Amino acid sequence: MPLPTTHFPQLDVTTIQPERMHELKTYAKEMVGTAPKDGSSTGIYRNVQSFKELQKDFKNVKTLHDVFQSGLAINPKGPCLGQRPLQYDPVTKTTTAKDYEWQTYEQVAERIKNFGCGLLKVHHDATSSDRHFHLGVYAVNTPEYAIADFAVHAFSLTTVALYDTLGAETSEYILNHSEIPVIITTIDKIEILNGLVAKCPHLKAVILMDGNLNIQTPEVQTSLNLGRQGLLRRGVKLFLFSEVEAMGKAKPRRFTPPQPDHVAAISYTSGTTGTPKGALVLHKNLVAYLRAHYDAGIAARSSDVHISYLPLAHIYERGVLSTVILHGGAVGFFRGDTALLMEDIGVLKPTIFASVPRLLNRVYERIIAGAMAGSAFKQALFNRAVAAKIANLESTGALTHPFWDPLVFGKVKTLLGGRIRVVISGSAPITSGTLKFLKIAFCCPVVEGYGSTESAAGATIAFQGDHDPGHVGPPISCNEVKLVSVPEMKYHATDKPHPRGEIWIRGANIFGGYYKDEEKTREAVTSDGWLKTGDIGFIDAKGRIHIIDRKKNIFKLAQGEYVAPEKIENIYQKNNFVAQIYVHGDSLQAELVAVVVPDAEYAIPLARENGILPENTPNPGPTANNAPPHPLLQKVCESEKMKALLLKEISKTGKELGLKGFEFVKAIHLDAAGFTMENGLITPTFKLKRNEAADRYRPFIDAMYKELNSKAAKPKL
Repeated sequence: MPLPTTHFPQLDVTTIQPERMHELKTYAKEMVGTAPKDGSSTGIYRNVQSFKELQKDFKNVKTLHDVFQSGLAINPKGPCLGQRPLQYDPVTKTTTAKDYEWQTYEQVAERIKNFGCGLLKVHHDATSSDRHFHLGVYAVNTPEYAIADFAVHAFSLTTVALYDTLGAETSEYILNHSEIPVIITTIDKIEILNGLVAKCPHLKAVILMDGNLNIQTPEVQTSLNLGRQGLLRRGVKLFLFSEVEAMGKAKPRRFTPPQPDHVAAISYTSGTTGTPKGALVLHKNLVAYLRAHYDAGIAARSSDVHISYLPLAHIYERGVLSTVILHGGAVGFFRGDTALLMEDIGVLKPTIFASVPRLLNRVYERIIAGAMAGSAFKQALFNRAVAAKIANLESTGALTHPFWDPLVFGKVKTLLGGRIRVVISGSAPITSGTLKFLKIAFCCPVVEGYGSTESAAGATIAFQGDHDPGHVGPPISCNEVKLVSVPEMKYHATDKPHPRGEIWIRGANIFGGYYKDEEKTREAVTSDGWLKTGDIGFIDAKGRIHIIDRKKNIFKLAQGEYVAPEKIENIYQKNNFVAQIYVHGDSLQAELVAVVVPDAEYAIPLARENGILPENTPNPGPTANNAPPHPLLQKVCESEKMKALLLKEISKTGKELGLKGFEFVKAIHLDAAGFTMENGLITPTFKLKRNEAADRYRPFIDAMYKELNSKAAKPKL
């Protein structure tokens, strides 16, 4: 019997009911006759809902400009963008946040038109040109950010987002590489831009978001005047966002909407080594991804409320915000301070919560800490409630419980406002235990997706009712997947019981290449359109993808930053105290740890000077190649004081040689034996065998993470 369906008349889309999708016997299938005879890859897998033809768009929505027009048509008088106004008290010199205030879709549409027209005038006046240009955005999420983005789409321009946390060097590179003539920013970035404009010849105008800025405060007035004067001295004009809107209202123009193949945004990846790469995200990429949401069971409704706090510079948040706007939902913005995020959530009471494992782990820890801080009776009650709900989830799939929810989990639900109907986790893996707990704690589906900037944020999404652990769901309906054998890592498409290999993706969501970098584009995408993800996975009998490894020695930490451990090891090995080092991290941890083999020539004198070894301990001299460890080195390595000393020393080296914050190791284990061919940790060409090292040092790695996590300060949410 066919599963029941849901129809979305405004978009002319019919899909299986979200809560019933997991009842499909198979989620994705291999297309017969598509596997090569040599076994170098699997055949092509497609979602069973789009097996005959991949989805790519909607009947009347082909671009991001169409996305806003869809929301406007569905809910013209409804709330579109909201924020909490900040009220300044000149007597106490304090600022307080009021309740959310909303602009309707009609009001936002007017502002989009006015700002877009004003933006074109600012660009023309500054450059004497009417050619296509890139608009830079260097700010946290605000209503003005979204208005500017949709204004860019309305006039076939391109947005280039700079992460709010970027340093000056990377910001300078992006500004020059993408040749940005106009940039939108917030007042706290004016000083940074003042320091950059002399090195960025393309930049001619800066637009300051003033929608929630207390212009009347002395501090803001001073910053504004100094910023304006500093920029003007360098030939760059400063405008307020409201001024640009007024300019556009006085000189209106007709929209010049984009085509699906036009570049909507250049999204610079965080990078692993060297300079970041600018991914060309096309309108059709994001629209295909939005269409696939419906076949994954996470389509938005006009009654939905989303809190926008994940960086809009990241394609993940752009996709979520666009999904909500597409169906006329409401988007409320946080105040820009993650320490106040939970307060904003409590006031907004969202229905959709898109997040990342780093924050969801903090929510989990806060719930557990709160429960364990109670009396012994309350702790026992909480543990019993969790056990009962998990057992109920595993046996029936139910996320709610008539007894335990009102007694225990009602208060837990209020952490996210009390109205959440779905939680979406992306950007990095989340542990199955945390995933399961959050489902029963918030009494709603918590779904995990997998993708990248190059796939417009998504490639797979798990179904709501699928509670099996360890997978990220089937391919979404706009793309197909195959696994390509990686023999050097012993992963083969012919492996049993499941094929294994590098995950390749193809579909309308695959990006248009890297800006000004054909070589990197060819490395990432094959001539016939397959994106090589670099991730190793297997496909189970239901067609779900499990991520199990990384092809390159590059991994993503829990907060989403990419790490190239060999680069970090090379830097730390410049320190005289380090003979060998293995840097370890994974996507379930937020920090790096390392195994360090000290150089006896330098480590033993340091130990003697710090009372770890006797004062009469002689200097050992240089260590000969292939020599056994120095007899005293084992004692040195057992010293906690020595660990602290060496961690301080290598951190100093990392700082001197420009490591980023997330690239610093936070704990080390000292090992006297070292990495040798005899113990199987290095190759004949003296390259570290990373998998073998991870296995050998696993107990110490686990111990370091346990200690780091136990020392972590109580999360501020």
